[in-house]
Amino acid sequence: MNDHPTESMSAYLDEELDKEERMRIDRHLLQCEICRGLLADLMDMRSQVADFYGHLEAPPDLELKVLASLERKAAATTIHASSVAVPLVGLAALAVLACLYGATFFKLFSIVLQFVLTAAYVISNVASSIPGVWGSVLVLSAGIFVVSGLSLRRILRSAAH
Repeated sequence: MNDHPTESMSAYLDEELDKEERMRIDRHLLQCEICRGLLADLMDMRSQVADFYGHLEAPPDLELKVLASLERKAAATTIHASSVAVPLVGLAALAVLACLYGATFFKLFSIVLQFVLTAAYVISNVASSIPGVWGSVLVLSAGIFVVSGLSLRRILRSAAH
């Protein structure tokens, strides 16, 4: 077997592989000294980790502190009737306004939309028909872009100090 199953060695050691994969690695380990060394290193590292964490002890009141913290968080996240009532009243008022004045708002919105579209059409026709205006707009836009970049640079430098 030419390829080494290095990515599966940890799962092999933890007995997380299916029977076929485990047998394939067993056969490979019989022939490959490199992989046997890797497995030995993993076993040694596993032993060192177990020894290190085996000596750690949790404080005796850790469980009580965790439970108290969870209770505080649960109490802080409970939903009060007042926190739900205000948005519901706002939604109800919005629904009443939409029912009473919805047609007027829709008509006003459509008039404003038509005005904006017409203005955009007129401006684009004027700008495209007069090359001087088009060029002026481009130069002005480039100038604003450069000044904005320089201002942002100055702000960032002053914030860093």
